[in-house]
Amino acid sequence: MSKANEPLYLVILNDLKERILQNEYKADQRLPTEVELAKQFSVSRITSKRALAELEREGYIYRIRGSGSYVKALSRYADHSGPRLDGMNKVVSMILPFDNASGLIGYIRGASDYLNAKGYYLSIHQTDANSENENEFLKTLPKNGIPGIIYYPVSDSTNWEIINTLYFNSYPIVTIDKYFESVPVTSVTSDNFNGGYQAASQLIAQGHRRIGFVSSISIESTSSVRNRYFGYCQALKENGLYINDEMVVLNAIVHTRKLGKQEFLSRLMQKCRELQVTAIQCENDTIATDLYKYLSEAGMSIPGDMSLIGFDNNEIVHHLDIPLTTFEQNFFEIGRKSAELVVEGIETGRIASQNIQIPVKLVERLSVGPARDFTHG
Repeated sequence: MSKANEPLYLVILNDLKERILQNEYKADQRLPTEVELAKQFSVSRITSKRALAELEREGYIYRIRGSGSYVKALSRYADHSGPRLDGMNKVVSMILPFDNASGLIGYIRGASDYLNAKGYYLSIHQTDANSENENEFLKTLPKNGIPGIIYYPVSDSTNWEIINTLYFNSYPIVTIDKYFESVPVTSVTSDNFNGGYQAASQLIAQGHRRIGFVSSISIESTSSVRNRYFGYCQALKENGLYINDEMVVLNAIVHTRKLGKQEFLSRLMQKCRELQVTAIQCENDTIATDLYKYLSEAGMSIPGDMSLIGFDNNEIVHHLDIPLTTFEQNFFEIGRKSAELVVEGIETGRIASQNIQIPVKLVERLSVGPARDFTHG
């Protein structure tokens, strides 16, 4: 015990902490070793070792085996001047748009598995797909001492200002599902471009030359959908096929709200008949399922009259009479990798700007077949 009846390891801990907060020890600067601290404070090496261990636990330093202890770049948001919330420096937050978000369970399991193995915990925050709620979480979580965030944005066209601020302040944040083209924040997404490319290529290989593309939302608001559409366009171009805007329907949700689902689908299929479309590439399985049900009720054959291909390998496609060809995303790996990158940023104070793309997998079923020959009726 010290003269003030304070444990000796706390004397060392508080001295180092104060020097870090006063910027005497700067980010990534190497601290004295256990032996050096023991000699400086006239204590045992066990005592100095405990002080460094506690300093690491509280999030002030990171340690590299065989090299030493280094000062972590402290968040400019968290209040380090007062007592830290117990355990908050070991919590990573995941911001999700809604409780039935595509891949939700996979994202959570992947992130949780990695974080648990590293001694961290995952907290979930749901925004009701509201960008203002997202903005509030992005501002308050760092201020409350949360050291890192995994962020599933509603759109990549909102909240640029706060994302940009977090990035330039070196706050560990990784986006999933989408990425921000104008802000170099790290992201982990599916390889949506290759998925869209493979989908169109699969249809082309079956002889389809008039291939429609239907998306629930506009491509301006979401990088994942935008890249699936660009992949579709690239495959058509490479095969010498004309990209006809009339065969591309975007913002299906808006059209459905305005016309009603049945009227929208009726007009869509009428247009397909006029243009002799033989296959439709859907941005997700929900749209593909709606089209499947409409075609079935109209007495049309799948894939005889129309081939359909979806995206996500959603549970709903397993309950169709004709199983749907689709693409499977590795949600678990996206969650795991995003957690890994956030922890790396927390523990080193650095996070590289990168867009990591996780491969998608074609799941071939029975909704895709040879193109219909219109010359024979």
